[in-house]
Amino acid sequence: MLKVTTLNETGSNLVIKRANADHVGILQELYVEAARWRVARGIKLWSEHTFTKEYIENFMQEKEVFVALAGQTGIGCFSIQWNDKPIWQELDNEESGYLHRLVVSRTYSGMRMGHKLLEWAEQYVRREGKRFFRLDCMTENTGLNQYYKEAGFVFQKTVVGEGWSANLYEKQLML
Repeated sequence: MLKVTTLNETGSNLVIKRANADHVGILQELYVEAARWRVARGIKLWSEHTFTKEYIENFMQEKEVFVALAGQTGIGCFSIQWNDKPIWQELDNEESGYLHRLVVSRTYSGMRMGHKLLEWAEQYVRREGKRFFRLDCMTENTGLNQYYKEAGFVFQKTVVGEGWSANLYEKQLML
């Protein structure tokens, strides 16, 4: 667990920690909110109906899922995995940590919470001895692609699957 910053004048601290069974409802709320927001903007990435209790529980068993909290309030979440052959294909390697499903509550939009979560995740990947911090982003989501570039990620290549394409980004980490 790592306290990252003070969120507001009331002194609430942002705490990021590994999600557990107590956080299933918070994760559901965050992902459903993100799915609805994206659909409202024409970004067809996630369906809110995907994020059932069972889905979240399985997700937490299969991946390292982290939740960002201010007290008991969910601010954001993401997952880290240590391989990603389906997306990164021949570039997948053991020297990398891969970020997936980063979301921030719309309540905290504009407060650089996404950057704070990215920074924390980068530190975590570095502490695990990895040389690269990687993520992917749907090619048609131009705003999010620009966001990751501004956060210091470098475009590597575009991969194409059945009905989708994604841009791959990475940061080289100094150990």
